[in-house]
Amino acid sequence: MSFDLFKYLTTLGFIYIYGRLVLHYGEVFWTYMWDEEILWKSNLEKPRILFLLTGLGVMHLISFARTTIPPDNYTVQILLLLAFSSGFYLAVITWTYQFRDSIQVQKAFPALNKNKPKRENNFHLEISEDQIQKLYHGLIRYDLLNYDKTSKQDLKNVLLKNWDAHNSKIHFNMDGPSCREFHDYFIRTFPKNSLTMKNFFETSKLVLRADGKSYKYNTIIRCTPKNDLIERE
Repeated sequence: MSFDLFKYLTTLGFIYIYGRLVLHYGEVFWTYMWDEEILWKSNLEKPRILFLLTGLGVMHLISFARTTIPPDNYTVQILLLLAFSSGFYLAVITWTYQFRDSIQVQKAFPALNKNKPKRENNFHLEISEDQIQKLYHGLIRYDLLNYDKTSKQDLKNVLLKNWDAHNSKIHFNMDGPSCREFHDYFIRTFPKNSLTMKNFFETSKLVLRADGKSYKYNTIIRCTPKNDLIERE
């Protein structure tokens, strides 16, 4: 029995795409079943669904068309493989951060929110300029902040302004336990402000890891704080 390279590559492509679908939407389903807050905007946005359906449609069409073409027609086989690759690219690009950042997404089920009063998208914090400066220098001192990508103005914009009113982001050098410890430190230092861990690290999409990717709330919440981040007074 001869080795069928086309069938091998297409099978790997389908396994990868459908595996990502199960992992992504399986997590959404699990969150829903446990009555936790679901970020519909980041998990079920319409552009992602459109690209996925288009890419998978092309992949299945090419896979079916290949069965009707003689295997010894190598030119056509190469063209089919290229077409299959284009469909695979359309599907896999939806999981990249470039896609999420460049495509303006819409909230799923907008009718559910029609009668709800609009709320400003910010952390609703009351922090003085001196407090922000002290926090900024403390983060830099303990190497918890990437100061090349995050200025004091960036930190101020993210903490105090509406999320869509600026292009600033906070780039932390923190792992999961450090994030929990920072959150504990923050709410103890500024007790008048209610800053939830999920709202800060995941919902806002303005707080990033050292590699430029977003934090996952489910990962942070399972971590044990280190209790050694920022000097206590």
